[in-house]
Amino acid sequence: MASSSLHPIVAQMHPSPEQKPAVTERGRDVAVTAGAGTGKTRTLVARYLSLLAEGLPLRSVVAITFTKKAAREMRNRVREEVRRYLERTDLAAQERGRWQGLYTALDAARIGTIHSLCGEILRWHPAEAGVDPRFEVLEEGHAGILRQRSIDEALAWAADDEESVILFSLLGEWDLRRTLDSLTRQRLDVEDAFAAPPEDLLAHWERALQARQHQALDGLVGQAQWQEAVAVLKRNAASDSDDKIEMQRQTALAAIGQSGDSLADRLAALRQLAEIKLGGGRQGAWPDGKAQLVDVKDALRSLVSLWKPERELLELSLNEMDEQLARALPALREMLSVACQRYEEGKEQRNALDFDDLEQGAVALLREHDGVRERWQQEVRAILVDEFQDTNGRQRDLVQLLNSDEGKLFVVGDAKQSIYRFRGADVTVFRAVRERVQETGGATLQLQKSYRAHRELVEGLNVLLRRVLGDEPDPSRPWA
Repeated sequence: MASSSLHPIVAQMHPSPEQKPAVTERGRDVAVTAGAGTGKTRTLVARYLSLLAEGLPLRSVVAITFTKKAAREMRNRVREEVRRYLERTDLAAQERGRWQGLYTALDAARIGTIHSLCGEILRWHPAEAGVDPRFEVLEEGHAGILRQRSIDEALAWAADDEESVILFSLLGEWDLRRTLDSLTRQRLDVEDAFAAPPEDLLAHWERALQARQHQALDGLVGQAQWQEAVAVLKRNAASDSDDKIEMQRQTALAAIGQSGDSLADRLAALRQLAEIKLGGGRQGAWPDGKAQLVDVKDALRSLVSLWKPERELLELSLNEMDEQLARALPALREMLSVACQRYEEGKEQRNALDFDDLEQGAVALLREHDGVRERWQQEVRAILVDEFQDTNGRQRDLVQLLNSDEGKLFVVGDAKQSIYRFRGADVTVFRAVRERVQETGGATLQLQKSYRAHRELVEGLNVLLRRVLGDEPDPSRPWA
């Protein structure tokens, strides 16, 4: 339920009518969709201050940002608003004393990245987590250097391994290195991909390819330009069935009309479009003469031009190379195992944990140790998460374990701003959490008014990008 009045420290920020519900909603989880320039940071800071104004202890409010820079910015914004509030001359002594204490203690506030929170949780419970509390956090740059060294060692090992040599001939050293780099980055999530036998993997690839091809075909024939061209061909027929363009018109309509349900049937029919010829055609063969002939030629040209870009994808099929790759997966798995082993050894020598270790360790600790989880659930009274569209599954699990279904969660994000797959970011996580909040009686809000762009510019960009971004989520293209 939203509070009807704003505390003076929040009121001084002048939240807009659109922002106020996001600031004041209480007692249930809240998911806010906020586009660029809609005052998201102002809203986060206002909500944070409103929670402190209600008496929540400073350390009980956790604000999670995507970067350290964003955390510094939010902390500074909070500090500035408290400083402004303390400049008032009408504050009661008790009120002034409380906010002065908060101002002094702000450096200890839990405003930081998800990884700083994970590190704190692990350091508070080193025995249960099985870590040395003095561990170093391996930042991304250092982790990347260590990962490349580990890959170098794995490639050197593979060059002398009889089973692994085939990977060099199949992929080449450059692509093999890139593949290993991608896999080591996702080492916590790729194990299942190697579990299936080659035959099952090939079948999975075949199904995935066909699903993508079906989708591409549906998208092709569903385009307004395609449907308009077909309508033109159906409306216009020559009086002479032997006219060259009339014959092409009939060929095109037959190709479109013969499309069956199976992918093979649809492709076989539409391949005939590649044979369409636009030369010839007599004006006298058409009831309305030249204008009608030109319309039919333009419609045929549209169909051919729409078909050509999709043809490469639609003509793809699994080949001998795919079969060899599927059968070489055990060797790739072994090479990945060597790279990961070297990477783990490098971290152990430095007593370091990388970002994945922090996330996995904190989630496992909270999930497997009831006492630890209950302690953190009691301590954390409110969770604010910025840029939620750039979180991954483990980060979502951590937040939900801390929330304990008590209506403490506030997330803000925008699917269209997702840096998809950066640091494992998965935009579908934001969409799923937003749906879950709605299904469980939480509040789903939107900040739509942009303070950075003119209406005409935004509307023009929306029209331009609608085909790319779409109006509804596409499961096969989660980044769109």
